[in-house]
Order: sequence, then structure tokens, then C-alpha cells
Amino acid sequence: MNYKELFQRLFTLIASPKKAWVEITSETPRRDVMGTFVYPLIALCGLVVLVSALIGNGAQRPTFQKAMLDISGYCIALFGGFFLAAWLVDMLRQKLLGHEADMSGSQTFVGYTMGAVFAAELLGAAFPQLFVIMWVLQFYVLYIVWEGCDIVFGVTNEKRFPFTILASAAVAFGPTVIHAAFNMLSNI
Repeated sequence: MNYKELFQRLFTLIASPKKAWVEITSETPRRDVMGTFVYPLIALCGLVVLVSALIGNGAQRPTFQKAMLDISGYCIALFGGFFLAAWLVDMLRQKLLGHEADMSGSQTFVGYTMGAVFAAELLGAAFPQLFVIMWVLQFYVLYIVWEGCDIVFGVTNEKRFPFTILASAAVAFGPTVIHAAFNMLSNI
């Protein structure tokens, strides 16, 4: 696991999405987005949630149990949200753009697009008082999708806006939907 490359890719996606998408599409062979980007960032989000819970309240037994439940919620939400968003983007590509089913391509697109979501989750877990930055990063997903849909999928101008809105909603709100379902089921 090369965390230097991971953070460099994350920084490039946030600082210059167009440049990042050009780099991503020109890679041969294509990197495994899940093993080199998505899963390590999910694990890092879980670790930050645990550390921030333990620092905030010490290692008290109820706090540790709650922290473990929070970690489970975050990881399941991000993991499930990734797959939900990839499935929705693949369906969107088929219905709106007329592309053939390509789950691997959709997972690559969603995995890298979720970089802003991962950054928002990391900041929110470490610094909950920075919730405004979390929301800005969630909306920044729109820009990352806007830049990437043309480069990665060749979306035409007349379909670019609806694709961007719908794909961004899937990426930004997929983890939120899964997290809400997890919280509802864990309280039963």
C-alpha cells in the first residue's frame, strides 16, 4: 500500500480534477481503484473515527462500544455507498448515454469521484466543528463529475448536465442512504 500515491491522487482530484481524470484514463494497465484507493480510504476513515472517539472520551467501555458501532456505520456506509453509486452510475450510463454495461468502468469513475466524499468524512470525523467544509466537499463532487464525465465517458454537451446532476447525487448521497439505513437497523 503506497499512501503517498494515494494522498497525491486524492489531492490532485480535489485540486485539479481535469488533470487527475486525464492521468487516470491514460494509465495502462488500469489501476485497481478499489484496492488502491477506495478500501484504504474507507479504512482510514474508520481509524480516524476510532481515534477521535477515544481522544474525546478516553477508552471508557461505553465509549469504546459506541466508537466501534460508529466505525461500523461509517465503513458500511462508505462501502455500500460506493457499490450503490457504481450501480446507479452504470444504470445511468446505459439509460441516458446508451452505453453498454461496464461495471468496472463505473466503479473506477465512482471510486475516484468519491475522493471528495472520503475527504469530507475524514475531516468530519477528525474535526466535527468544520461541518461547513464537509458540505462544500460534498457539493464539490458536482465539479469532479462534470470534469470527469467528458474525459472518461465522452458525454456529449446536451447530456452532460443531467448526467452530472444524477451521477453526483448517487455519489454524494449513496453513503448517506446506506448510513441512515444502518442507523435505523442498529437501533432496532
